[in-house]
Formats: sequence, C-alpha cells, structure tokens
Amino acid sequence: MTVMRCPHCGGEIGFDPAGQDVRCEYCGSVITTDDYNDYLESKGLYQANELVCRQCGARIISTDSTVATFCSYCGSSLVLDSHIAEEKRPDYIIPFKVKRNAAIRKYKERISQTLLAPDWMSDDENIEKFRGIYMPFHLLRYSGKGTYKGKATNTRTETQNGVKYDVTRTYEIEAPAEIDYDFIPVDASASFPDSMSRALSPYRARDMVDFQLPYLAGYYADGTDVPVEIYGSKYGTIARNDIKNRGSVKTEKVSVMSSDVLNEIEVEESAKTALFPAWFLSFRNGDRVSYAAVNGETGELAVDIPIDFKKYLAASLILAGAVSLILNLLFTITPIRFMTLASVLSVIVFFTADRLLNDTYRQKKHLDDPGYTGDDADRIEVRGAGRKTLSVIGTILTALVAFLMGIILALFFDSQSVVLIGIMPVVLVIYVIVKCIVDVSTDIKIRRKKAPFYYKFFTLIKPAAAVLACAAAAMYDRNSDMLCYMAGIVSILMTVWTAFDVVRAQNKLTMRDLPLFTKERGGDA
Repeated sequence: MTVMRCPHCGGEIGFDPAGQDVRCEYCGSVITTDDYNDYLESKGLYQANELVCRQCGARIISTDSTVATFCSYCGSSLVLDSHIAEEKRPDYIIPFKVKRNAAIRKYKERISQTLLAPDWMSDDENIEKFRGIYMPFHLLRYSGKGTYKGKATNTRTETQNGVKYDVTRTYEIEAPAEIDYDFIPVDASASFPDSMSRALSPYRARDMVDFQLPYLAGYYADGTDVPVEIYGSKYGTIARNDIKNRGSVKTEKVSVMSSDVLNEIEVEESAKTALFPAWFLSFRNGDRVSYAAVNGETGELAVDIPIDFKKYLAASLILAGAVSLILNLLFTITPIRFMTLASVLSVIVFFTADRLLNDTYRQKKHLDDPGYTGDDADRIEVRGAGRKTLSVIGTILTALVAFLMGIILALFFDSQSVVLIGIMPVVLVIYVIVKCIVDVSTDIKIRRKKAPFYYKFFTLIKPAAAVLACAAAAMYDRNSDMLCYMAGIVSILMTVWTAFDVVRAQNKLTMRDLPLFTKERGGDA
C-alpha cells in the first residue's frame, strides 16, 4: 500500500478543501476528483483509508471514515494513524455470509467446551472486539495448452479361432492437450498468520464474485503485501509432480502417459488476487497475543487457546487420583509396576514435548509463515523409487531397534509388569505399517525445519533421564523395593517438571509474540 501519488510526477498529492480537488505539492498539478478516480481505475487501484498501528505497524484498509480504536493484530488500544492510500484492486471477492452474532456464538461454544481455557477468553468485553476483515489471497493457477505429438498404445482382448489374444497397437498421434490447475489459494497478507489462514480453509470458489467496492462497506480489509513468488515455486513443484502421477490421459481408443504430455506442453504459472472474509479477534495479555478467527463464508473456527495453570493443576490432581484408584482396583501396585508405569509416562511426555517444542520453535522463528519472513524455510523433495525404498528400510530398522531395546529392558522387569506396557509393541507395529504405506505412496515430501538440539535439550533431558533411571534401577536390582520406589518417584518428579514445560510450550504456541511488521515485507526475519 502506498499513499496517493501524482499521475504526472509521482509525488505525493493531497485533497484541497478550498478547490474540492487534489493538488500535487511537487509539480503543482491540479486534478479533479473524478479524473483521479478514472486514473485509479485505469491503474487497477482504488482509494481507501489506510489505518496504521503505532505499536506493531500493521496496516488495514477501511472504506469508512470512522477512527479505529484498537489494532486487530497486537490488541493495542492506541488510536491508529489514518490517511488516504491507493490499494490495488483485487480480481475477486467472497462476500460475508456468516453474521457477526453467529461467529461470536460459535466462538463461545468452543471456549465453553474447553475445560482448561483461561477465563479472560470468555470475557464479553474482549469478545465484543470481533471485527470483520477481508483477508487477501493469491489464487495460483497452472495451465498449458498445446498439441501433443508422440506415440500411444491401445491394448484389448481379441478372439481368433476360439483363442483369446491380448492385442497391443501403437499409434503415432497428434492431438490437442490442455492442463489446468486452478484456484490454489495462498495467504497474501504478512499480518495474518499463515497457520490461521490454513486453519480457516477451505474457501469455496463457487461463492467468488468479481470485486466491487461496495462489498467492503462496514468491513475492513487487509492489504496484499506478500509477493506471489514466495509460494509459486513450492506449489508449482507440487502441481507438476501431481500431473506426472495422474497415470494416463485416455481417449476413446488410446491412452497417453500424462508425464509424456507434460514433457510436450509447457505449464505456465499465473495468479489472481481475491479477498476472503473472516471474523477476527485478538487477545492482548501482557507482551503476548492470542488470535481467534471465524471463516466468514463457511463458519469454520480457528482459535489459539492457552492453558490456564490453575485449572491445569486442579485437573491433573483429579486425573491422578482417578487413575490411581482404577489401577488399584485392577492391579496390585508393586514397586516394580510403579516404576514401570512411571517410565511409560515419561516416554509419552518425552514425545509430546518434542512435538510441541518443534512447533513453538517454528512459530517463534515464523518458519511456518513465509509471508512474514519473506522466505520459505521448508524444502520440497521430489522422491523417486530409490529414495522411497531407503525411507521404508530406515523406518523398519528404527522400529526393529526400538522393539529389541524394549524386549531387552523387559527382561529386567517381572512378567506381570510387561503386560502393562504390552500395548506399546502393537502401537509400534501399526505405526510402522502406516509410515511405510505413506512413504511408498508419497512422491512429494516437504522437509519442515525443526528446532535445533540445543533448543530442546534442557526440556527433553528430564524425561530421558527418568527413563534411564528406571532402566538402571531394574537392571541393578529389580527386587529392591526401596530402589524401585526411589527410581519411580524420581521419574514421576522429572515427568511432572517436564509436563510444566509442555504447558509452557503449548502456551507459547497459542500466545504468540507481539507482531512487528514493516511496510516492505511482513516483518523482521
């Protein structure tokens, strides 16, 4: 978005109340408002109020003259700066279909069903800040037309003298071919987190209409400030690979491999812009902010819900008591079983913490939001048969090593204790089967950048040490009740400590850093 510019010299122009026209302070040009509107239309632009947050720099557009009293992105209550600006006209728009009251009702239902949600998320004063904003999207299209020249085959069964034959005929063909992948929407706003836009999807192409300014009346719009090139290469690779794997292009008599057609026809990339509706809400909590959004077309809800520590403690105590009661009814909790259960719990917390730490690191560094950083940190990998085979072999070997280690450790526990963790090999086998199927069937793999080792070390070392302590105690003297109880208690304490880290990681994921945007791009990398 830019301020109004003179069509003659490019300098800034302003409205002159005396003459009821616009004047350029650099070249002195005087332009009537009608002529300037004609100029904007010829350039594919329109005029609107650009509202800029003084704290985070977020910019939104309004066709109304009202003054905004808070920022939707950082929750600041400062009055936003306002000036007239030119904004590029989008090609399409999906008008709001979900009313504000319906969006609020859907949000309240979700919060009421979330037991550990903080009370301030249901505060009516905060909920009243739900604001209708049109979010910009690039609509990617990959298309190509041409003539395919090459060979094609047709196989059918024929019978001669009572004997069936498979007859294959080869043809030299020349035929028109067309490829068209349309309506691939990607977030075009640096301010709106990509994770939220993905959570609100899908938007439906059938509800899209040509853009008209009256649709913005009474709503805000975010500006298109993310270049389409950031997303184009990734989705272009995915689209071309999908075309190759379509198998064959069939006609009435012959079939041609789609990969052959793709080699003959050049696929061109193009993009349109569109505004999609969303009801948006931000919660400011100190130096953190949480977001909630409702798809203004379908009513789909996406919301950041942090965990209230007091409610978490109360729920944990109740759950621990209930589990202890059930286990005592079903089993006699011997020292070795107590230690076994403690180690299993540590393993579960370890993997939960690892996943959340990866997610919080990606969000902290905005690795999941190329529009904010101006760069896509994820890597697209096109996988051939050889790489797929290696992936399957690696998965099986890893699972086999884990399974053998489990058997070795089980030898140091009594047989009844092993029954308590007997479900783990079953889960492991199911995981290996699913993973191998996915590895074989997937030609495109997105390598997502994960948190470095040092970022996760001090959290993951605690449950890992807890498991090692239990294993060491079992191998040293599993018949020592005192040793088993001590190892189990240490494991429980380490697991509880890690559980608090998990809650903090979850809250970091749902209570984001305050945004900081620049005009040139989404923000600092």
